[in-house]
Amino acid sequence: MIKTIQAVHIRLMGKPCCYLTYAAMRICVLLLLLLFCCFVNNKAFAQHVTLRNSSLEGKPGIKVAPPEWRVAVNTPDILPGVYGFRKTAKAGKTYVGLQAGHNYTEGIEQELATPLQKGLIYTLSLDLAFSRIYSHEHCYGNLAIFGGDTPGDTSELLWMSGSFTDTTWHRWTAEFKPRAAHKFISFYAYSEDKCNLGVGVVVFMDNLSMIKQIMKTELTATASCNNIETGSVSVKVIGGAPPYTYQWTPGNYRTPEVSNLPGGLYEVLVTSADGVTSKGSITVGESDLTTSTNVTISDCAGDNKSAIALNITGGLPPYDLSVNGIEKEGQEFKDLTPGNYVFIVKDKQVCADTANVLIQEPAPLLVKEVKIEPCSCSEVSDGSIRWVVEGGTPPYKYRMDGDMWQPDSLHRNLKTGNYHFEIEDANGCGEKGMAVVTSPWQNCLVVMPSAFSPNGDGNNDLFRPKVYDAVTNYQLRVFNRWGSLVFQTNDPKIGWDGYMKGMPQSSQAFIYVCSFNTSGNEPKEYRGTVMLVK
Repeated sequence: MIKTIQAVHIRLMGKPCCYLTYAAMRICVLLLLLLFCCFVNNKAFAQHVTLRNSSLEGKPGIKVAPPEWRVAVNTPDILPGVYGFRKTAKAGKTYVGLQAGHNYTEGIEQELATPLQKGLIYTLSLDLAFSRIYSHEHCYGNLAIFGGDTPGDTSELLWMSGSFTDTTWHRWTAEFKPRAAHKFISFYAYSEDKCNLGVGVVVFMDNLSMIKQIMKTELTATASCNNIETGSVSVKVIGGAPPYTYQWTPGNYRTPEVSNLPGGLYEVLVTSADGVTSKGSITVGESDLTTSTNVTISDCAGDNKSAIALNITGGLPPYDLSVNGIEKEGQEFKDLTPGNYVFIVKDKQVCADTANVLIQEPAPLLVKEVKIEPCSCSEVSDGSIRWVVEGGTPPYKYRMDGDMWQPDSLHRNLKTGNYHFEIEDANGCGEKGMAVVTSPWQNCLVVMPSAFSPNGDGNNDLFRPKVYDAVTNYQLRVFNRWGSLVFQTNDPKIGWDGYMKGMPQSSQAFIYVCSFNTSGNEPKEYRGTVMLVK
């Protein structure tokens, strides 16, 4: 069966491109799709350079380089076996030995499949070791990596290990950022002039990794206020090819800087235009703005000498300060009156901290009462003054007429007269005044009453003498008519209430004997009767 073949006229960009059958058209469309896919996916990728023969395999010998490598200068060696040196390779079977001195060095090099690019960051890992004796004595090992454009070119020092003396294999990672593009990379033993031997540097090298392009990030953050989301993060990219894309978590932010963040851990993934990625994390802390106070209270009420000193730390200086809603400068406030003081401190980030201080001066020192005990008579000195004090700051001290201070509020053995007193508290706050000690009798005497009426009316309820003298050795005894002792005391201020062993006595006469020494030390004895009247 013969099928009719129909031609299809295909136009591309408004113009004919081909005149095809259906079968040929399908092939053409597939080719166009392939070209389109290639165009869409034609992205730049990170540069990773593979070093050929990276484990440095070769035939042991002097002044030779492993296959795929070239002798850059002088006489590098493939080991083991040279000079009787039998150290085992780190990877594979062989490795390279390089020596250097003051005016001498050995190196190997390789032309790279793709040149190192200016401004990109690369890493390369390799194993290095040292031996004190290799053909002769050495001081240390040191390896230098150079970039160049032609064989033997060491125009740019890319990296140096620094001197070391480890005799076992150790893994090193070189990181470098070329200042120019380089077609060649070379590895040299390198002298740092720290050795007195002519050729005192030896380094063994093995197991080189791929040269990988990397990208580095530097993250910074500012803290968030404790009660407002004011934190921020930013990332600076080093290496890679711009433009960069960013992805922060949490939050899925897409910019290199993010603000108005709460405190917490933030991670960022940065991808360069050439496909290199780098991750980093940083913590947005909470603001450490803190305000503490040192308060000094006035010693005495009404002094208005209180003071508040602020200690402001943390946050982002400079600080703004308000006191009770009024902007102030400085951090020390003196001569304050009692009251409440509210300090609000704000930093450059507008984080705030509050300190609340209540100033309360001591209560006023107050002489609440002056208790005066008069002299028994004007001829003796048995008067006393006692002060009842409150307020101020205890303990108190007292003195009269400029005499010595004493802690006791009771002053005894005073004669009649006017006394100027002073009272001070622990802070030296004081009160002054005058007290008068009097006497009800001009002459000293003791008067014995002849009757008393213990009926509880508050008038003449006790039997006791009226003592207007500073008596000593006092004794009062009371007897009933049968001679039985019904009451006795040695205190002239205590009298008989008319009871005997808890029983009230009937109205009758009782005998008393009262003896004492006068203020002049003259012995006296009064005897008589007293009538108990109901």
